[in-house]
Amino acid sequence: MRRKDREITDQKWIEEVLEEGKVCFLSLCRNNEPYIVPMHYAWKDSFLYLHSALEGKKVDIARENPRVSFCVVPEWKIIEGSRPCDWTTHYRSVTGSGIVSFIEDETEKRKALTIFVEHFAHGAFKLPKPMLDCVLV
Repeated sequence: MRRKDREITDQKWIEEVLEEGKVCFLSLCRNNEPYIVPMHYAWKDSFLYLHSALEGKKVDIARENPRVSFCVVPEWKIIEGSRPCDWTTHYRSVTGSGIVSFIEDETEKRKALTIFVEHFAHGAFKLPKPMLDCVLV
């Protein structure tokens, strides 16, 4: 980060931003080629939960190279200036990195998907087994 004076390390602030956001940009890499994809996510207990179809490019890459980074920007506003170089953007964001792991255990998968439901729908929904079987978490 170029402006270390603006870096925020307060865990409570970071968690508030992650709880507010709905989309993260997940960065992966295969054979030295970067790949980035927007994904819905949920955050709980220092874990970023992602869900996906059972197959696809991001799944293939994550299985080959589980090292990833992400960015969440739940709020931004462009501030116009009188000259082009006077424009700026005010935003809140969190970036991080980690290792992808796939949840295979049905109980843990149900728990993770429940975290998603709580993050987006704020209510209780049933998660039947066929629904669990058609997604990766």
